Amino acid sequence: MSLDKIYERISFGKNVPEFEKKLIAESFTTKKFRKNIIIVNDDEDCDKLFFVVKGIIRIYYFNIFGKEITRTFISENEFCTNLISFSKQDTNNENIQCLEDCLLFYITRENFYKMLEQSHIMTGLYSKVLENFINKNLRHFQFMNTLNERERIEKFFFDFPEINRRVKDKIISTYLGVTPEFFSKIKSEINREKKSAHL
Repeated sequence: MSLDKIYERISFGKNVPEFEKKLIAESFTTKKFRKNIIIVNDDEDCDKLFFVVKGIIRIYYFNIFGKEITRTFISENEFCTNLISFSKQDTNNENIQCLEDCLLFYITRENFYKMLEQSHIMTGLYSKVLENFINKNLRHFQFMNTLNERERIEKFFFDFPEINRRVKDKIISTYLGVTPEFFSKIKSEINREKKSAHL
């Protein structure tokens, strides 16, 4: 399995020194997961950082009312973990699930921190993963608190057309904070409006 994609993502477009490539090849493991498999449960320590080669993953949790809430979707060439658990700041309360058959690279927490001591690239990666985690959560918080339900659906279609195409409506609704019925209704309305605009 080629590591070129992960080299490119880790280095952010810069050349990766050979000794860094060797470290990455020795530290990352590749594994296939079937659709709908939960690769990390909410009662487990999230001690791995995943890189999605192929497929879509979602991270979700259950609120105090037992309602399923999707925090984020992760697709090809992105990293995925519960950062709070991975960095041992607190226990994990999220599930990480494959929404398609997935091919993933992953590195364990132990190997990740060993690499941090030897690799400047991995130090930069950790900063970027942390930055991305904060930005995604902030954007989603603003998204949920500044837009009404229809506006959230419209913006989702505009920002994430690929996720919309590949993920079931019922799951997308748990990300948008709307009922599946309302999501389907608005989706149908938007599709009709698009068709009318092209007539």
